[in-house]
Amino acid sequence: MRRALCGFLVLVLVSGCGSSTGYGTIVTSASAPVAPVAPPSTSAAPVLKDVPPETHTGKGDGEFASTWPADQLGFFTFDCPKCSSNVMVDTDGGEYGLVNAIGKYKGTTWLNTEPDRPTTKVTVHANAAWTATIADYRSLPVASAGATASGKGDAVFRVPEGVRTVAFTAKTRGNVAVWVHSEKVRDLLVNEIGDLSKTVEVVGPAYLLVEGYEASWTITPS
Repeated sequence: MRRALCGFLVLVLVSGCGSSTGYGTIVTSASAPVAPVAPPSTSAAPVLKDVPPETHTGKGDGEFASTWPADQLGFFTFDCPKCSSNVMVDTDGGEYGLVNAIGKYKGTTWLNTEPDRPTTKVTVHANAAWTATIADYRSLPVASAGATASGKGDAVFRVPEGVRTVAFTAKTRGNVAVWVHSEKVRDLLVNEIGDLSKTVEVVGPAYLLVEGYEASWTITPS
């Protein structure tokens, strides 16, 4: 599912040659306190467990084996601050293409959303030193109702129970997408090129993925 979008991204990345894009920094301006949220679980899905993060480093093209548990969602952060050409990260799992960008990059996505196709190997194509980290749900910022978060690039949020919609804005010359993943649904909510502003249904608890390495964006849950 995750890579159903990859084709869209590859088409638009050809025009994304700016060297100052790709940073998945997040700034939260909360009008409501950010409360801890429990990971989603049902008898039909594995219960999320606390898993120690795993970190891998390299320089240029490389490959590493992942020891991440096959039955656990993971959240993959890739950082290549001095990359100056195409950056691609692929896996042998269901989300085989995790990163496809140009220039320096920092962002977060997810993996192991398809339990029957877990990630065991990650392949990196880059021209500078990089760090790759896989962490569990505790590493994610929480998108609480009444709190606006802004950022740039790829990012994942935990959406707590009680949230029903998310107002999303983006400024970009390229493609931007928003995905939701929960016990009940895994769906592509937004897939557009250029600036946009819309409200989408996101029922918590869930995870929200923003994809768009060139995009500056805001999300406001309610």
